[in-house]
This record gives sequence, structure tokens and C-alpha cells, in this order.
Amino acid sequence: MATTEIKNVSVIGLGLMGTPISTLLMKAGYEVTGFDIIKKQMLNLAPLGLNLARSAKETAKGADLIILSLPHWDAVQEAVEGKDGILAGARKGQIITDTSTSPPWESKAMAERLAKKGIEWMDVPISGSSAQARVGNMVFMAGGKKSVFERIKPVLDRIGKKTFYVGKSGDGAMLKLVVNHILYLNQAAAIEGMVLGLKAGLDPEIMFDVITSGAASSDLIMARGKDMLAGNFEPKGPVVMAVKDLGFSLESAKKLGVVLPMGGLYMQFLLKALYNGWERKDATVVMRIYQQLAERTGETKKFIPKRKYSQGFSDQ
Repeated sequence: MATTEIKNVSVIGLGLMGTPISTLLMKAGYEVTGFDIIKKQMLNLAPLGLNLARSAKETAKGADLIILSLPHWDAVQEAVEGKDGILAGARKGQIITDTSTSPPWESKAMAERLAKKGIEWMDVPISGSSAQARVGNMVFMAGGKKSVFERIKPVLDRIGKKTFYVGKSGDGAMLKLVVNHILYLNQAAAIEGMVLGLKAGLDPEIMFDVITSGAASSDLIMARGKDMLAGNFEPKGPVVMAVKDLGFSLESAKKLGVVLPMGGLYMQFLLKALYNGWERKDATVVMRIYQQLAERTGETKKFIPKRKYSQGFSDQ
């Protein structure tokens, strides 16, 4: 296929990340077609100019680039290779990019299968929460052919903060697992420190201001710290997703012969949150478990609302 400018983009999966991706693409002037199995997700974007597709197959019609933003690998496979999937309507030379957090070994195998059909596959996961995505604060890490990367980079640069070429197929997916692993351990450290401070009776507002002003600050604390201290765990990255993502990094470690003891331990806290029925809460809801562990029998709870950041540690 000639190296032509990408003008028509399709997005499959219009959830927490797919919606802001589609919105930013439309604002950047691209002709965007979208599909989601939840029709409401599509209808919400129609007033902004989104063209609605009736299936993943239909998104392939006229698309120069197809972007996947899906919750798990089974959904990716169905969208690409299912009965009404992309391949049923694709043409040679089309580019499919998977921005989902996917297992590297599966992504590499997909690239090999599609190459036999003349379809280009790039694993291009994103570092950034849905809140960051809404303002274009996303980092893209791409794995696949360098020539294909050069074609999609201008599109990604229009909607994100930085775009990196990581290497061969699967390398982008692998780097995303590394990023996520570090993120979840950073999350664990933030939770432990905050619970310690609150149990000691420190003012949550002052604690937040000091933490975010010094060496212990992080994007995660800046984005979610106030909500964590207020007991607000509305999902930016839900527990069910964290279990999946951290599970991928632990599985990769097993395949590579790498020991990740801290990640393995934090997985147990995430699983406990899942078993508690908090799968749709933000993964930082693990903080509730720490708070429960910090309570002593017969002790008056110290996790009492003090200022605007603290609302106690109820399980509601």
C-alpha cells in the first residue's frame, strides 16, 4: 500500500479510553467511525460527529487506521477474527493498532497471523488514566514494523503527549506491563503511607500537599490522592482491570524466569478487593483493606472525617 496520509480512522471500543480517543481524533479533524457492543456508548458520541458502525466488520470499510480499545484479549480476538470482525471486511494494507493492555505473546502471534493476510498489526498500548486521556495526556508505546509506526505516529502525536517506537511486535505490549507493574507498586506505597498518616491523626489536606510537593510525589498521587484520602473510589482504573494487567506481568515474569515478589504480594490485595465485590471500584480501593487491617479490636476508629479530604473508611 502506498504511504499515504491517514485521514479516516475507526475506533472499536468506546469505553473509558476509547471515548476520549475518538473525541480527540474528531477534534483533530479526522473522519472517525466508531463501534461498541453497548449502543449507548456510540450514541453519546454521535452529536460530536462520530459515524456509527453496526459491527467491527463495518468499521473496516474505508478506514486507513483501525484502533482497538478493549477490556481484554478475548474481546480483541473477537473484534479482529470473529464472525463479524475486522478481517471479514478488511483489505490488504490496512493498519490495526491495539491500544489495549494485551499479553505480549498473544499480540506477537496476532501480528504473524495478520501479516499472512496482508494486514498490518501494531501493539500500541497507552500509559495514562481515562482522566489523562480526556486532556490528551497519553503516552503511546508502539511495537511492530518501523515503517508502519512512521505512518501512525502523526495521528498519535495529534491526540497524545508522547509517542515512542519500542521495537518489534509484542515489545509495546511488554513495556506496558512493565509500566503497569511499577504503577501498581507505586499505588501500594501510596496506600501504605497514607493509611499510616491517617491512623496517626495527621491532617489529610496537609499530608497531601506535602507529599505532592516533595520527592514522594507521583502522577498517581497527583491524580488520585485526594480521592483516596476522601474514600472516593469511583473507577479510573477498576479492580477487575488491575487484576488482569498485573496478572499479565506476573505471567510474563514466569515465562521469562523473573521473580517479582512485591507484585505477587500486591496481587493478593487486589484479589481480596475483587472477592469483596469491589471489581468495578478503582483499584485504589485496596486502601480500604489496609484501613481494616489497621483497626484494633475495641479501639475507637481514628479514621474520622477531619477536613474536606477525609470521609472515613466505610465499605459503602
